[in-house]
Amino acid sequence: MSAQPISLSRLTNGITVITIENRAADLIAARCFFRAGGRWETPHQAGISHLLAAVMTKGTQGRTAPEIADQVESMGASLGTDAAADYFTLGLKTVTADFAPILNLAAEILRSPSFPPPEVELEQQLTLQNIRAQSERPFSVAFQQLRQAMYGEHPYGLSILGTPETLDCLTTGDLKDYHQTYFRPDNLVISLSGRIEPERAMAEITAAFGDWRIPDAPLPIAPQPPSLPPPSSHKIHQAT
Repeated sequence: MSAQPISLSRLTNGITVITIENRAADLIAARCFFRAGGRWETPHQAGISHLLAAVMTKGTQGRTAPEIADQVESMGASLGTDAAADYFTLGLKTVTADFAPILNLAAEILRSPSFPPPEVELEQQLTLQNIRAQSERPFSVAFQQLRQAMYGEHPYGLSILGTPETLDCLTTGDLKDYHQTYFRPDNLVISLSGRIEPERAMAEITAAFGDWRIPDAPLPIAPQPPSLPPPSSHKIHQAT
């Protein structure tokens, strides 16, 4: 079986679109990648990317969380957000006929999230529970210690979940500022695969994102990771 050709295009507002047409099934999968995530966090805002991903689908300027969930469920689609060290992503999967409406919903979530305070507070509490649970798992503790030993003060040395102290300090205003800084068309790559021609993919993405303007402020530059330290050993004593 020969490899499918890859189509690479760019909207006038800077969005990069990568399309691989695959007609094997009547499905389309897409991911929206932003250059954001743990690498762009500061020590006093550690965990903001993870919190943003947790609340991104909990409301927009025009829809509540139940309305978003109902629309996704009614189409039998899937849609979710996630944050990692080097990127923030929204992923979706749907049948071909429903691609336009689910893409429009994704655009609304990415462009105009509302960050309802009750949802933010709930996700903060859930993340705190996750942090406490990880602190009781030897592998998680060892992995975090390894990151800190390797990267020191660089953001790679921080946990993507943050800490109880940083989570307590994060506000809805912080989320809005972070979103405004990194969620912009010239910082977005959209990849698609499925039963869709590259021309149609570009048309649908242009309809959903084409009027998104590039802000005047330049994109922040992520710090480069330090050179790796020489081999060493660290022993951790943990009460059981």
